[in-house]
Amino acid sequence: MLKRAGMAVAVLLLLTTAGLAQEDGHFDASIGGAGVFTRQSSGHGIILDPTNSAAPLITFRVRFNAKHSIEANYSHTYDSQIYTVGSDLYRIRSTASEFGAAYVYNPIQIGKFEPFVLGGLARLGFKPGTTYINTYQVPVAAVPQSELAFIYGGGVDYRVVPHVAVRLQYRGLIYRVPDFKNPDLFTGALGQMAEPSVGVVFRF
Repeated sequence: MLKRAGMAVAVLLLLTTAGLAQEDGHFDASIGGAGVFTRQSSGHGIILDPTNSAAPLITFRVRFNAKHSIEANYSHTYDSQIYTVGSDLYRIRSTASEFGAAYVYNPIQIGKFEPFVLGGLARLGFKPGTTYINTYQVPVAAVPQSELAFIYGGGVDYRVVPHVAVRLQYRGLIYRVPDFKNPDLFTGALGQMAEPSVGVVFRF
């Protein structure tokens, strides 16, 4: 219920502000690549150690003025969720999709550099694939699962020409780690995902 409510608020806020921002017609869209680094977490005697991966990152930003914006983003990656349960090692190959919305604040512009900070919410969807126990491919009870994540981060845009910029940024996500609704893999822990990225921004 909390996840649905959080995403409903984020979508409503995005749609409302996008409609208001049409008066200024100030938008930007970016596409780039991100590294996805997820820290180890544990709980109830289970250790979860996801593998690192890479992901495309697509962002659409609506700007109200020089300082205030709101953005929507999408990314998709392939990784493995590795659980240590007693003496057994469970590996679930999975895909992780992120749909998010965030408020962006640009405190200052220095020449061609425009730094920013951001904060918002995202839906993380985890879809299981091939499963293994102790390197052997065997069936493991696992179903798709989604979690609500808090997004925080910051970065800088460097204007190359009037309508094109390069974006360097760091995004962090805090969320409840997946167990694919399998009680044998439940940790109840919070995970943290780091996404440093670089991309090209088109402004219009």
